[in-house]
Amino acid sequence: MESLYGALGSGDQSLTICGVVYPVTDLLVRMSLNFQDSRAIDGLVLPDGRIVFRYYDGQDQRVVAMEIDEDFRCLGEVRAHYPECVGDEEWYPQHCGH
Repeated sequence: MESLYGALGSGDQSLTICGVVYPVTDLLVRMSLNFQDSRAIDGLVLPDGRIVFRYYDGQDQRVVAMEIDEDFRCLGEVRAHYPECVGDEEWYPQHCGH
């Protein structure tokens, strides 16, 4: 995942999509992914216009990079297991940019 999109937490905390600024936490809500155990990490706009936002899925215990278009349609996702984050509440703050 990091080879595709950069180091976790290195992206932006808000993205401009069709002229509207969305904090990455709002993207979780917009995509109905705002579960109690999900946490926004960061987001970026790729050179070809695809939008990527990364979040931690606590139930699956994986970091997810979701690619969407400007109409918020899911184009795909990459999931990566990070064993160091399983059960470690200290993991999230070091990667989320908050």
